[in-house]
Amino acid sequence: MMPAVNLPNALSIFRFFGSPLLFVFDTQTNQTALLTWFALLGLSDFLDGWLARRWQQTSERGAMLDGVADLVFYPCAALLLYQWFPAVVRANLAFIALAIGMLGLMLAVSWFKCGRLILLHTHLNRTAAVGVVLVVFASFVIDTSWLLRATALLYTLGFIEGIVIFLRYGAVPADTRSLFAITENPPPSAAHAPAVLRAPRSD
Repeated sequence: MMPAVNLPNALSIFRFFGSPLLFVFDTQTNQTALLTWFALLGLSDFLDGWLARRWQQTSERGAMLDGVADLVFYPCAALLLYQWFPAVVRANLAFIALAIGMLGLMLAVSWFKCGRLILLHTHLNRTAAVGVVLVVFASFVIDTSWLLRATALLYTLGFIEGIVIFLRYGAVPADTRSLFAITENPPPSAAHAPAVLRAPRSD
């Protein structure tokens, strides 16, 4: 029997509770400690899913924890970037707003179409997540306005892809990699797709 909290789930929990702690550090005097903590949080986002698949510990609970932790970590990363490099963020507010709008629309579609909130870990979304972490570190060296813009656009495309997937296939596993992958291998049943929240049942 799988333990209630395994290492992949523990990493997601660490990211959930550890992300707000980014703002405990002083961005000027504790920069090294803050970047180290941020790097550990970003690494946990890679390791939780990778270890779960490698150790065959994937579960609905784990997918839910991963998605909720991401919803905390990446907004915190954006706020941290704004604290350090406000000009970079201001230059891309329209693209960031577009991505947030598409995220909200995707979640709304998943709720009304599937009866639950599902955060997909597609290739586009995973690549964009890497982009967020890269933007924070690269901003200390170069002007990353273009990289932040590209990351926001990747998220936008990923969320649009999610909307299409939900409209066409309904509830699907959170680890669905792309629309093309699911077109080639449509799921036999999506009744137990991992979710962040479920809509109340009427029966």
